[in-house]
Amino acid sequence: MKDRKTIIESGMLEMYLLGLLPDEQITALEKMLSEDAELATIYAEIEQDFENVSFENAVQPPDFIKEDLFDSIRKEYDNVKTLPKEEAFQENLTRKPQTFLWIAASLATIFLVSAFWMFTQWNAAKDDLQITQQELNDIKSQIKSLQGDLQNSQLLADVVKDPNTVQYALKGNDKIPGGFATAYINHEDKSAIVNVQKLPTLSSDKTYQMWADVEGEMINMGVIDKSKDVVVLQYIDEAESLNITIEPAGGSDHATVTQLVTNVYL
Repeated sequence: MKDRKTIIESGMLEMYLLGLLPDEQITALEKMLSEDAELATIYAEIEQDFENVSFENAVQPPDFIKEDLFDSIRKEYDNVKTLPKEEAFQENLTRKPQTFLWIAASLATIFLVSAFWMFTQWNAAKDDLQITQQELNDIKSQIKSLQGDLQNSQLLADVVKDPNTVQYALKGNDKIPGGFATAYINHEDKSAIVNVQKLPTLSSDKTYQMWADVEGEMINMGVIDKSKDVVVLQYIDEAESLNITIEPAGGSDHATVTQLVTNVYL
């Protein structure tokens, strides 16, 4: 038999309540209801919910329905007794005719089946809405990514075509074999941009950071965001070389020279 969570999510309790559960599953479910107090409580709550919905949505039938119903009963049963109104009222206080109970049960079953169908459709619509919202969020994310790529490409194109821009190749050492970065330095407008697309991805607790060597002192140019292909860094006057090190996530105040992965002299 399925576990409690599966039974609840599959709608088996509602189907059992409405008499729609296949015979081969009824015995097993009833056994679980008798042994699992929590499941039995959930079933009782569902049963109460259906009952509340039934009363809240009850519709007063037209007056002629009562007469038509009595006519149908009289035609089917020969021994139907017609009572005076007062006697009928007293009779109704002491017992409820079985025929009316069956009729009421049939009407209630029809209503419950309809309510269950509406409940199922509502859940399906809610799931569809969630899926649609997720798809919309995915599309927005893709658009944002494409916009970022476009901006990076445009920025790189503008920098490269500027005649004052000097290009420097930074080839990775044995710490990142095959790694490569390209720096674009413009001493006229004092800008520094680096293409880090070919630098290997680091673990989440590490990051790349670029430094400018000025008279033997490593000056921070900024942390390299590997989620971007092109990164704008701080321009440093009178730099003698550009250096990239591996630092703890978030960057360091001072360069970890032992973690130098590439450098180039200007």
